[in-house]
Amino acid sequence: MISVAIKSLSLLQFNNLSNYPELLHFSTMRTGGKSTANYSSLNLGLNSGDARENVIANRNILSKALNISTDRLIFPKQTHSATVKIITDEFFAACEKAQKQYLHETDALITNLRGVCISVKTADCVPVLLYDPRRKVVAAIHAGWRGTAQTIVLKTIHRLAVEFGSDPTDLIAGIGPSISPDVYEVREDVHSQFDPEFYQDTNPVRSDKRVLNLWKANQHQLIDGGVSSEKIEIAQLCTWSDSDRFFSARRDGARTGRMATGIMLL
Repeated sequence: MISVAIKSLSLLQFNNLSNYPELLHFSTMRTGGKSTANYSSLNLGLNSGDARENVIANRNILSKALNISTDRLIFPKQTHSATVKIITDEFFAACEKAQKQYLHETDALITNLRGVCISVKTADCVPVLLYDPRRKVVAAIHAGWRGTAQTIVLKTIHRLAVEFGSDPTDLIAGIGPSISPDVYEVREDVHSQFDPEFYQDTNPVRSDKRVLNLWKANQHQLIDGGVSSEKIEIAQLCTWSDSDRFFSARRDGARTGRMATGIMLL
């Protein structure tokens, strides 16, 4: 990924997705916002325990950088599900209560609307962005271990094909900053839900734990779904290891900030 500044806000962007001028995409970092203490400073998670006014101010900062109104910055109500929703004109015609209900228990969004930024929040989980430059449709996916085990990436690719006619070989994909396979230790109840190729022994070896590679697991889902391997970029940035730039729930506890990874057709 590359670091860019948009209206003084520091963001990260994928090299491959940056080749498309009709597209704006990003992963935020923890700097540039109004929050304090564990949430310092660009916390974008309303349900993280931070003061609501700080999160609203931070979302305003991000919206201003994207040159959109805050109602066009869409976050699902993530619950580690494998539910994929599509943002259409009908979504914006609905009342706020209906919009919230529609986004409840949702961990991936798709849209072909211009000027609408679909985003997911993370603090160790894997954010995945997809773009179909032929059909002009985008997707943002939140893939923690539960979502990955439920093949949320594959389900999103399937929805793109069914709803928009996307050919998976056209898709461009980015796997964003998240906890790395070097440090993501999990117990058997978690790693047993994955093929052995996606986990290995800890170093030093611990009989009760393995290190899980969610980057590789999601990369394989992309390839299994038909995405060409050369069109997949993995950020290789570990949220747990880089406390200066990233929030990490595993490192700092649940009461910490959330980054956003989003994508928008211009």
